Amino acid sequence: MIEIFNQSVATERFSIAPVTTGVFRETEFTTYNTQLEEHFTPQQAKKLLQAILRFSFYIEPVKQPKIETTKFEVRWADCLAADPRFCSYDNCLLIFRKLLADIVAQLGHVENKSLLEIIINHRLTAYELNIGYINRIQDASIHTVENVSFFWGNEIKQVYQLRQYLLNPNNHNFIGFFRETYSKIAVKSFLTDRVLTGLHKTNREKRWECHPNSVHFAHRNECLAIESKLIKQICHFDGFPIELRTLLSENNVIIFSNEVTKCPITLDTLSFENFQNEVLNPVLGKSSFQVGHLHPLKSLGENEYSGHTANNISWISLVGNRIQGELSVEETRELILRIIENYRNAGIVD
Repeated sequence: MIEIFNQSVATERFSIAPVTTGVFRETEFTTYNTQLEEHFTPQQAKKLLQAILRFSFYIEPVKQPKIETTKFEVRWADCLAADPRFCSYDNCLLIFRKLLADIVAQLGHVENKSLLEIIINHRLTAYELNIGYINRIQDASIHTVENVSFFWGNEIKQVYQLRQYLLNPNNHNFIGFFRETYSKIAVKSFLTDRVLTGLHKTNREKRWECHPNSVHFAHRNECLAIESKLIKQICHFDGFPIELRTLLSENNVIIFSNEVTKCPITLDTLSFENFQNEVLNPVLGKSSFQVGHLHPLKSLGENEYSGHTANNISWISLVGNRIQGELSVEETRELILRIIENYRNAGIVD
């Protein structure tokens, strides 16, 4: 069976369809397909199985040396030989068996089965499924049977329920806006930026698949928490439509507060009308609304705001982003206060 995987990444254009066919011809695995089709449609069952195949055996590292795009590789590829993301074929097979057994074990759990249906019907990234790493292992292999797991629970389900509601055209009249918004947020939440300097160069890798020593690494469930935060912040922008706010509140999709989303640097309120106009009528290379880290990823030291986490991310105005630069929010505010004091001492302002 290893040849099926090796051949799949040797082609110019990767396709998981022949891999799925080949793997699930094996007697050991046909029963899993049968069991899933008892609870899901054949197409849904196929998506679930392909997502597990994708996570177990493959990775999409950025191409070297140009750092332009990603390419499918098997976990035992030579290019990963000295890398904590390396995993032998035999160990990938152990992970595959574990995840198949785990998903079948959830079929009698109504809440978890419902979550799986939402995920496969409302994916933002290819082969998306609620599988991730338990720990961020930096000095040994991260891709091990002991370190992979499905993750369940209300927090994860709420992210997907929010996505499901907002991307359903039957629920409201802002479907075009939210489709474009979710597309933008998916990139900011799940994929790395273009980083051409430093030890770990990257460009649009899955955050949980970039090198675990990289400051750009993030667990998949943390990326989902970021997605949720950014969407909820938009729903608290100044001028967010009252009718949509009422719908989201009445359907228990979002619990609204009285706070209005502000740029963390300028403290200017962020306008929904302006944001909607930019989303629906984009101008290449121009945006007054950015997604920024409150504590820059390259900053030394760790605190509650470190890393690519929901605590450390926010919508920020273009002006605020320019002012912040490589500084943390705290450092930026100290700089602004020092400038104000200097202006006062110079008699420029009262």
